[in-house]
Amino acid sequence: MVTLKDIAKHCNVSIATVSYVLNNTKSVSPETRERVMNAVQELGYIPNTVAKNLKNMSVREIGVVFTDIDDLCHSEILKGIMANAENYDYSLDISFSYNKPRLEEKIIQNFIGKNVDGIILMTCQPQNSEFFKESMFSRNIPTVFIERFPENFYGNFLSFDNYKVFNSITLKLIDKGYRRISLMCGFNNYFSEHECILGFSDALDASGIPNKPGNIIETVMSKEAAFRQAMYRIVQDPPEALLVSSELLTLGLMEAFDLCGVRVPDDCCVITLGEDCWNKTNYLPNILHTSRTAYLLGQRCVDTLVSNIKSPRFFEKEFMLFKDNVMDSGLDLPSVPKPPVIHETEKRNLKILAPSLPTLLSMSAVANEFEKKHNVHIEYDILSYKDLFNAIVEYADTGVSDHDIYVFDVSWLTFMGKKDAFCDISNFIRGDENMHSHIVRRNLDNCKYAGRYIGFPIVGGTHILFYRKDLFDMPLMQRQFESMHNAPLRPPRTWTEFNAIARLFTKSYNPYSPTIYGTSVMGSIHEELSLELLIRLWSFGGGLYDAHGHLALNSSQNVKGFESMLESCRYAEQDFLETSIDQSFHSFGAGNTAMLISFTEYASNISNFVQSDIVSKVDYAMIPGGIPVNVGWNFGLSKNSDKKDLIFDFYKWLAKKSTSYYMTTLNGQSVITYPYDNYEIMKLYPWMSLTEKGQKASRNRTYPSGDGKNLIPPYAVENILSDIFKKMYDNEMSIEDALKYGQQELLKLSK
Repeated sequence: MVTLKDIAKHCNVSIATVSYVLNNTKSVSPETRERVMNAVQELGYIPNTVAKNLKNMSVREIGVVFTDIDDLCHSEILKGIMANAENYDYSLDISFSYNKPRLEEKIIQNFIGKNVDGIILMTCQPQNSEFFKESMFSRNIPTVFIERFPENFYGNFLSFDNYKVFNSITLKLIDKGYRRISLMCGFNNYFSEHECILGFSDALDASGIPNKPGNIIETVMSKEAAFRQAMYRIVQDPPEALLVSSELLTLGLMEAFDLCGVRVPDDCCVITLGEDCWNKTNYLPNILHTSRTAYLLGQRCVDTLVSNIKSPRFFEKEFMLFKDNVMDSGLDLPSVPKPPVIHETEKRNLKILAPSLPTLLSMSAVANEFEKKHNVHIEYDILSYKDLFNAIVEYADTGVSDHDIYVFDVSWLTFMGKKDAFCDISNFIRGDENMHSHIVRRNLDNCKYAGRYIGFPIVGGTHILFYRKDLFDMPLMQRQFESMHNAPLRPPRTWTEFNAIARLFTKSYNPYSPTIYGTSVMGSIHEELSLELLIRLWSFGGGLYDAHGHLALNSSQNVKGFESMLESCRYAEQDFLETSIDQSFHSFGAGNTAMLISFTEYASNISNFVQSDIVSKVDYAMIPGGIPVNVGWNFGLSKNSDKKDLIFDFYKWLAKKSTSYYMTTLNGQSVITYPYDNYEIMKLYPWMSLTEKGQKASRNRTYPSGDGKNLIPPYAVENILSDIFKKMYDNEMSIEDALKYGQQELLKLSK
């Protein structure tokens, strides 16, 4: 164990000086204090707050760390631990990591500092064997791991035999005649979930049934994540049987089934792991449950730990797997569901012309409820950004429309307002108090032109910084950055700081970097690239206009902004001009990139593209400079549509609390205020708190718009910004010459 003497020797100071720093009892120079604190972190010193007065006495306390208490199985295990600890006259210190590795480490270090007699742990980071080795195993702290254990681990481990139960159930289903069988569970890097997958897969292999891609659905262990997976991957074509590894996931699954009219067991037989309980009212209706003694497992955890505490040297470590009663009693399986009989009825079509947006994907998944109620089919025609703009302009010029609703970008508002392209829906918005009071104010303002509402908001977000918190917490990276810049490694607050950190995490500039690239730049679409340029220009005091409203692209402030962006590109993929949003998230999720600037609407891509062992390591912050672009998309109602009343009902449905909850759970952003007050959603998508903050700080895109018949398309301005940046990057022009050229091109648009 590291002592004060070790810290003092490492820093070449006295033990008293180290004590002064740690206890803050006497003044110490800032340089010495920093050296001591760096050594504390580097050597892994943990202060023992109890040992000061009770060096040889036991505190008779057990530390307990669980990932959460939402899952019924976890709460039953905890009840067993609490009951049996009392039998041994031990008190418990219970904490929850909420699946945050850094928080789990802090809790364990606090337990060690308190000199607890032992620890019972359900870890959220079994892959972090180095931490457990240094903090617990090297100190011979009696420990019992539940459900998950570190790699290369020899110690006490208690769990359920998930391999046998899923292998047994799958074989019974196959014997009954089931063939299309799927599994929903947590990520494969957890032992308990790995065993579910292995037992399921081996049963299919033994029966000669192909284990097709998509049969196994891995997800975050939350009901919201299960709802999301079910809506996107299951409800459209449910399997004959679906096995679920926890009741928590089953809750989310059943919410999706209920919303989309999937019947259990008529359309899909659902089997979930359940707790041993005498009353069936505890069970979800029509769901088959196994019966596992989680309470008994919790009791046995305490038995094992206390035996280990009493005989630390000669105690034989326990590796115990409890079995579910299903292997003894079997399951009363229903008959294989028959293919549904589809009765086609004539429906009205509601046609929407739109770009490809995550929000529209979530809307189409949830809209089944609205479509059934109103006997309507919502049809989406998807176009590229530029083609969509031109299609709306053609409709506005000709008055001919094949669509009822057009989706338009907030930067097009002035253009569309001058074109008088869409219906004025001011009376509808102002006449519905619930509608007016529960739409985010900034998003509602994004629909107003010349005092009239010409749109209904469906997307409203802000720029956000995604970063790998685990990499920022690495002592080596922190020491490197501090030695180079005399500043702590933290989420960057300026673009200069951003570039310094991006360089640190780019392997070609720093061979010790754990990532290949420091950042990612999305340059394949002009709009996305131009928006990242604008937030740089604004941060350095520049932009398209000066303080008097005159075009001023060629300014010293803009030179600094473009210099900053060009430097960032050195720390990104070299083919960034071909990089899309999806590709940037793939790179980030694969662990190749340390930081990423994107939009909150795309934040749900963290779940789609990020590897399971990286998800919990991602954190979020405001963008450097603190001036995001005001972004969003609106519905514009065609003047030719004969379904205006239906569309107003559709808008009301979108503004409902339940609809906003469903769509936000699927997508992680909302233009409706309800989700921002919901604890569960904010816990699932913590960046939503930044959405509100970012929208308040955001700035509108003010582009030359022209007058009369000579209206300037916003994309034309964005094309110019992107074009001059590419000329700078390819060394076709200097920054100053490119800005002069861009200024001339913008002036040509205005003539």
